[in-house]
Amino acid sequence: MKKILLMLVVLFSAITANAKCDWSSLKLQQWNERNYYKWQVSGAGIGDDTCVSYQMSIYNFQTGKSQVLKGGKDTGVGFEYYLYERNGFVEVLFNTRGRYKLYVKVTNKCTKCDTALYRVVELIQFPGAGLGYSVNTNDCKKYKFEMTYIKGYPLKDTCMEYYMVFYKGPWMDTMSQKEWDNLTDYQIGMEYDFPDADYLDYTQTRIADYTFKNTGRVLMYAQWWNKCVRQDTFMFRKLDVCKTTTKPRCNWSKLGFGYNNKCNTYVFELGSLDTCISYTTYIYNFKTGRWIDTFKTRIFTKPFADTGKYTIYVIAKNKCGGCDTAYSNFVTVTCQPTSSVKNIVRDEDLRIIGYYDMIGRKVEYMEVDKPYIIIYSNGKRQKVMRSK
Repeated sequence: MKKILLMLVVLFSAITANAKCDWSSLKLQQWNERNYYKWQVSGAGIGDDTCVSYQMSIYNFQTGKSQVLKGGKDTGVGFEYYLYERNGFVEVLFNTRGRYKLYVKVTNKCTKCDTALYRVVELIQFPGAGLGYSVNTNDCKKYKFEMTYIKGYPLKDTCMEYYMVFYKGPWMDTMSQKEWDNLTDYQIGMEYDFPDADYLDYTQTRIADYTFKNTGRVLMYAQWWNKCVRQDTFMFRKLDVCKTTTKPRCNWSKLGFGYNNKCNTYVFELGSLDTCISYTTYIYNFKTGRWIDTFKTRIFTKPFADTGKYTIYVIAKNKCGGCDTAYSNFVTVTCQPTSSVKNIVRDEDLRIIGYYDMIGRKVEYMEVDKPYIIIYSNGKRQKVMRSK
């Protein structure tokens, strides 16, 4: 069973105003299911007026590149598509998380005017999303599942909805044990159609007790759906019901949270050394209401670009025990240095290739009294601040 979201959006954005053209009937419809999107542009003579033509393209904000959808199936920048040219219909499967914009330019060559419609899409994975389970020691068909709560998310809890869906069928049963064990999430998402014939059941709670009727291989996916911002993320799990009766236990006694700081530069240490445990840390800024940085080491250094309160949210995974956990703490930054921040120095022998914020995102405009990084053509980096 799939949760299908239907949105009908009519967007008007005129590039060229011309009294000869009436674009009032023009509309752009959108349907989407997770990372699979459909759009159709209609009205204003599209499909039945030889004067009217249109062109669709998708812009990838991550790479700064556009792909014109010219017809037929093709691989673009982070997506695949199929365009039905005669009726203004396009299907797009996004393979990479990130932000994209569908842009449709409509032209009337007879009256020599045009307009444009666009739709922005953001595919995200919520920080801290995780899925764990345990098996009842007395009945190997009884499972307890838990989807990780998205701690620190700026929206209220009532925005979040949780789904777990189970499938069992010949696609997974005919695989060898090696093929099953090596099956990746990417292969599942691209090769498995989740047919109705394989559907078993679903739950709508973050924590669920579930009893399978039969043993064998089961494929499940969990979906975190934020209905307030209409965004989701999902992940898969492969289950061998009654093949393993208990899930290994993990000892989390080596976890910890410590830090020392010099002004705004903090050095964090997440516990004592254990080669079984890996860490992913997310940092949340209460002032801006955004996740600002990610680290994947036990010890790491973070220079904070602004004062205020921050959540340090940690996901710890134990590869030896096959389980994970999460914990969080807070720091309040009260100091900001001034002497270490230099004004922009022009060097005639170097060419500036880009300006970036403190977490590595390219920027086009530098705000006053905010630190940035300049990267030169020879790889040199310089921390700068624009003065008034």
